[in-house]
Amino acid sequence: MGFYSNFSEKDLIESYTNQIDYQGKADKEIIAEILSRGSLEKFQAKINIQKSILNEQNRVIREIHGHYMNKLSKQECLQLIHSDLLTDKTINFLVETKYSQIHKNVENLKVDSETVIKAILGTFVSSVVSSVIIFILLYNFNFLIAFNLFLLIPVYIINYWIIRLFTGKTRVNLAVFIASFAATVLNCIYFFFIVA
Repeated sequence: MGFYSNFSEKDLIESYTNQIDYQGKADKEIIAEILSRGSLEKFQAKINIQKSILNEQNRVIREIHGHYMNKLSKQECLQLIHSDLLTDKTINFLVETKYSQIHKNVENLKVDSETVIKAILGTFVSSVVSSVIIFILLYNFNFLIAFNLFLLIPVYIINYWIIRLFTGKTRVNLAVFIASFAATVLNCIYFFFIVA
C-alpha cells in the first residue's frame, strides 16, 4: 500500500501536476498509483480537460469584468457570454459572483461626500477613543511608557477599525486611509499636550 493510495483523484492530480511543474517529472510511486487506477494517458487527458476548463473560466471572468466596466446589466452580460466548455449554470454563477465582487470593490474605492463626512467624524471619534484606551493602559501599566512610539501601531489599528465602522469601507479607500493617519497624528498631539 503506497503513500498515494488513499489520495482522491483530485488530490492525485494536484500532486502529479505539482511534481511535473516543480521537478520536471513525477516520482515512481505516484506513477505506479496512477497506473493502478487506469492508464497514464487517460489521467493526463483528465488534467488537460481541467486546464481547458480553468482557462475557459478565466476567459469568461475577463469578459464579465469588461462587460461590468462597460456598464452592462447582468442580463445583457449573460446574453453576450457563450462557452462550449462551461454549462449555463456555471456561467450564471460566475456572472452573479463576479458582478457582486466587482460592485463591492468599486463601491469600496468610491470617495464621495458621504464617505468624506463619515471619515472626518470617525477621525475625531476614533482619536479620542484610542487616546483614552492608550492613556488608561499607560496609567495602569507604567512600564509601557518606554514603548510609547510602538504604541502608535495599536493606536492606528484602533483608529482604522473605528473609521471603518463609521464609513463601511476598508483601508484601500483613500478617505479611510487618510482619516486613519490623521487620527493617529491627533493621538500624538493629545499625548504631547497631556505629557507637556
